[in-house]
Amino acid sequence: MTRVFETLREETRAAWRIGLTCLLLLAPTATAAAGVGTARESFVDASRPTKASPPFEGAPTRRLDTWIWYPSAVAEDEPRADAPFAAGGPWPLIIYSHGTYGQPDNATHICEHLASRGYVVAAPAFPLTSRVAHTKLPAADVSDAGKQPGDVSFVIDSLLAHPRFAPIIDAERIGTTGISLGGITTYFASFGFPTLDPRIKASAPIAAGDPPSAALGFGLGFEGTVPAPVSVPALLVVGDADVFSSTTGGPKPAYARLKPPKYMVEIRDAPHLWFGNNSEVPPENQNPDCIWFAKQTEMILPMCAERRPLIDPARQKQIVRHALLAFFDAYLKGDTDALARIGSVDETFEEVTLHEEVSKP
Repeated sequence: MTRVFETLREETRAAWRIGLTCLLLLAPTATAAAGVGTARESFVDASRPTKASPPFEGAPTRRLDTWIWYPSAVAEDEPRADAPFAAGGPWPLIIYSHGTYGQPDNATHICEHLASRGYVVAAPAFPLTSRVAHTKLPAADVSDAGKQPGDVSFVIDSLLAHPRFAPIIDAERIGTTGISLGGITTYFASFGFPTLDPRIKASAPIAAGDPPSAALGFGLGFEGTVPAPVSVPALLVVGDADVFSSTTGGPKPAYARLKPPKYMVEIRDAPHLWFGNNSEVPPENQNPDCIWFAKQTEMILPMCAERRPLIDPARQKQIVRHALLAFFDAYLKGDTDALARIGSVDETFEEVTLHEEVSKP
């Protein structure tokens, strides 16, 4: 029966690719790499308070210091602050959400790559879970994570009303991504009720485990939030050596809960910490996630008893960038060639297992 299923699956995919070939002449040309400009903005939401979390005394507003990357006319090796915009906009907007006690630039390999391929990427420092937020907490207060989908929506509002950035953003093409707690934020901003933002047209949580399980198990402040029956195109990017994900039951329940079109790119031997900029390789095949847990918590995790060779961190990041760009190009730019690329990512990278339920974008 398994062989029959696999044969049917391959025949279906082959027919799908033939159909795509007939549409390629109508597809937009893949975006060439551009320079990258950067900017910083502070957006203040006067309609929502920030709770007290010592030593921060609380505030009647929520301040979101936001880092922005965008296509620039200045083609240099490094992003340039406040560089002039490239021609060719308006572009899709992607909101990137950082992880626990992270910061907006902890995955610049993603943000800069997307910006260089025709996206505006905005990453807020969440008030109580970022190490660089104005609240200056000594550690993240994850109980405030339930407010972060609202922060994502407010950053979208602010950019669409911004005198400089609104003209270069296509309000009909908005996506979200994020890593770890940022992946959980991304999930609830796209697929939670009442937290979802209907303007989000494509969502790619990274290394988020099962967000509802994480919310219940770690007191993230999502009480009363439930999965919503929406068909927002979804891409889950996960690693089978992700120790963090294992603490919430792994990503399979989240994937099963989503409606198509949906993809799950599972990277073999990929740990949690290497999805962002971190590339430190511990000796003796130690999983970097386990070293983090040993330093930060008293949890004893079964996965940490295993030592096995892991993927090269640069290779892991390459796969992440390829999958994200193909997914967003397919569902925010209507690029049928990109749809084929995301549907064949497991053929492009031998380390990938692809799960998919597709439909035309």
